[in-house]
This record gives sequence, structure tokens and C-alpha cells, in this order.
Amino acid sequence: MTIREFEVLLSLCKAAPAIQTSQSAQKLAHQLIPYILEAHIQVFVPSPFFRKVEPSPTEALAFHVTAALLSLASQYDNLHEVVSDNIWTFINACSHAADHTVPPHADDEDPNLEDAIRTATIAVSLLGFLDAASAQADFWKAGGRMALLQRFRDILSESFLIAVETAFSTIRNSQSSDRHAREWKRYLRHYSAAGRPLGAILLQRSYMWLLVAGTSLLVTDASLLRGTHILDLLMSGDGAFRPGSPRSPDADYRSLDLYTTVAVDQMNYLEAGEDYLKLGSASQQRLAFAVKSAALISYLNCSLMNEEVADIDVLITWLEETLADPLQMADENLAATVLRSIALVCKISRGYAATASRLLPRFIVQSVPNTRTVAVASKSLAYVLQMLSHDAVITTLYTLGNVLSPGSDRSMTNGTNGDLGADGANALYSNRQSTGSSISLAITGEEETAMVYGNVVQAICGVAAACNDEKITALAQSMLLQKIDKVNSNVDAQIISGAAALALKGGQLEFRSLLKLFSRV
Repeated sequence: MTIREFEVLLSLCKAAPAIQTSQSAQKLAHQLIPYILEAHIQVFVPSPFFRKVEPSPTEALAFHVTAALLSLASQYDNLHEVVSDNIWTFINACSHAADHTVPPHADDEDPNLEDAIRTATIAVSLLGFLDAASAQADFWKAGGRMALLQRFRDILSESFLIAVETAFSTIRNSQSSDRHAREWKRYLRHYSAAGRPLGAILLQRSYMWLLVAGTSLLVTDASLLRGTHILDLLMSGDGAFRPGSPRSPDADYRSLDLYTTVAVDQMNYLEAGEDYLKLGSASQQRLAFAVKSAALISYLNCSLMNEEVADIDVLITWLEETLADPLQMADENLAATVLRSIALVCKISRGYAATASRLLPRFIVQSVPNTRTVAVASKSLAYVLQMLSHDAVITTLYTLGNVLSPGSDRSMTNGTNGDLGADGANALYSNRQSTGSSISLAITGEEETAMVYGNVVQAICGVAAACNDEKITALAQSMLLQKIDKVNSNVDAQIISGAAALALKGGQLEFRSLLKLFSRV
């Protein structure tokens, strides 16, 4: 393919969603179909302009042609069958090619560079296809999505993934002056620089995105998923499935069993390669964490539909193990998945809410997460607390508030103490009994101290705001104001801004007390 033909093709693909008539859609679809059928074997005429194509011509071709065909067939029913048939023809061709891709034997001194490039082309075209299919997974009905996931599970076999790794390694280490080899070496560097190192784990990440899309469509509508993350939808309850309601007719035992099996297999794969991943690059670790995040979300979706197929205790074990690992929780996306999933598990297993209400504050205090992760943790904690008693909310706020007390670097007790005695917010709940365990807090330096205190103030404000209760807001604000001048000026600054945000949602009395404090400060 020449660069001229490629640019015209991509322009047509990007114009597909704007097609106005069935006749034009049919004409464009028939022009695009031959390109998807050859995407996995397509070669390109040398041109410096191909270097401007992101992320590579092979992936861009597969992604844009697939996306355009799915868009056209979704808009015009008369194209659905022909597009579906040709996409399955492409998948079958890729499957056949993958079956005949065999990694070199260990005693091969000079692996075949031509075979390596052929394998690499198949792998990168599959990347483009999977990402486009994940974005429009609702093109297929439930049975079609299940068949698609099953087929790609077969394609991405262990032997094919080994062949893919070997192919990219062969290209990377090649000393050949061949133009194709040099171009593929450039692709390898470019993908690594973009945080997407080419290899088996990137393929698995894209496959797991398809699994997330498939399982998410069991619990909510595609129109909602296009604008909001599935976990946020489930936490909001807007149009999403609720435990205890009638099951989706698409969530049959066979499909759920396949989806949970894929999720479990991926978790086992990551566990088996844990040592390798720790030695890998930061980009490889991020991809592995993205695979894990997708597996957790998919398993959670299945648990919502049928606890007998997707055992909730298995999910809880995974979540708690991940929560306890600072390396994994340092990844913002995985951390957000784990924290929201812990909250949502409480919807399925109400008895877990008490445990979650202790785990989340401990994470906020002890793990020193970044502010975005603290925001997710606070929202998740508030979600859990809404399933417990009013007392549990108050106890949790006091538990967090005590971190801001002098000497809290030695231990943080879950309960009232001297400076939260009988005045201020505590008077609102005069008969409250505080129970619970203590959270030990070991802080090593001033910078870490400031981060912990800032996180705690953010968490208190986040929980109070999410509860949307005037008394809880008043309690949180009063607690924070009592901590002024107790730690240091940095914490005071955090408290002042946090209390101000709360005052906008609280009562007039609390607002006046805040203004008095401002005047005094």
C-alpha cells in the first residue's frame, strides 16, 4: 500500500460515522471490507510519511477500518450481516496464521527475521482490531460477544504469545540492514517510548479490555458506558444492574463461566510471572496492572450477575492482597479499580462492609497515596459507610480526625479522646459510643508527614461531602477546626480550605463559626 492510498483510506474511515444515507454506507463498506481481510498481512511501500502515522501503519489500519465498519453496520441494519461475516473471515484468517506461527527452537542460532516480521505484523494488527472491537462491543449480541472472546482466547494461546515475544526479540536484536527490519526496530522503540512496549502483555491488555466491555454490557447499557466508567456507573446506580434484581437474560451460566474463567486465568498468569514483572520496565508493569484491573472489573461484573459462578470470596482475597501491596497500589488506575471494587463488593456481600470500613481508612493513613487516589478512597469509604449505621460514619470521622492530633505519629486510636470531648461537633451526638481497632501510623519524615495529614483532611472532607448529611458535615467541619494550631501551618492551610468547602454544604451556624475563625486567623 502506498502512503497516498493509506491516507485516503483513513480519511474515509474517519468519515464513516457521518455517512447520511444507506446507499453511501453500503458503498463505503464494500470499499473497506477488502482492507480488513488483508490487515494482518499488509505491507507498505517505503515512504517517510508513514513515520507520522500513530502508533504504526499496521495498527492504525486495523483499528480504523474495523472501527469504521462497525460504525456503519451499527447505523444501518442492512450492513450488519455482511460486515459481521467479513470480520469473522478476518478473525479466522488471523487464527489460521497464528496456528502456523511457531517460535524458533532453542538451538536455532539464527532465528528467521522474515518469520519474525510476519508474526509481528499479525500481533500488531490484532492489537488494532481488539481495541476497535472493545470500543464498539455492542455491535455483537451476547452470543456473538461470547464467541468473539472464546475465539481470541484460542488465538492468544501460550504458544502464540511465546512466538510473539520471540518475534519482537528477534527484530530488536537483529543486525540486518534490511529496510523492513530497520523500520520494525523503529516501531519497537516508538511503542516503548509511548508506554506501550510491544509484546504478549500488550496483546493481553487489549484482550482484557474486550472482556471488560463484554461483561459490562451484561450489567448496563452501551449508551451509558460510552460516557462513564463501569465502576462509577455501578456506584451511582444510574441505569446499572443492582444485586437482587432479576438477572439479565444475556447472563446465562455458560457465558458467565467463560468470562470468569478468563479472568481467573489472567490473574493466575500474572501471579506466575510476578517476579518477572517486578524486574520489567515501568511500562511493562503498568500494562500488567492494567490486565489485573480488567480481570478484577470483569470478575466483579460476573459476581453481580451470579455469585455461584463468580465466588465473591475469591474476589475479596484478590482485592485485599492487592490493597496490601504498595507497589501495585502506587499504580493510579489499579488503585482506583481496587478501591471502588471493595466498595461495590459490599453491595453483594453486606457483611463485608464492616471490614471495608476499617481497611479503607487504614489505606488512606498508612499508604501515603496521591491526592487523586485519596479522592477515590474517600468516595469509596463514604459509599461503604452508607450501608452501615450513622454511628459508623461518626466513628470513622473521629478515627481519621485523631491522626491530626499531636503525637498521632505514634498511634492513631479509633475513638474519642481529650480534645474531641464534649464541645463542638461532639455535642451533636452526645450519647455516641466509639468502638473499633486502632490504626498505627509510623511517619519517617516531614514531607511524608505533610502528605499523610493532607490526605486525612481530604478524606474527612470527601467522606462528609459524599454523605450529604448536614449533621455529618457539621461534625467534620467542627473536628477540623479543632485541629487548627495543633500540628503545623501546612496542616492548618489544608484544614482551612477543607472546612471552607464543607461550609458551603453545611448549615448557617457552622458557616458563621467558620467566618469567625477566618477573622481570627
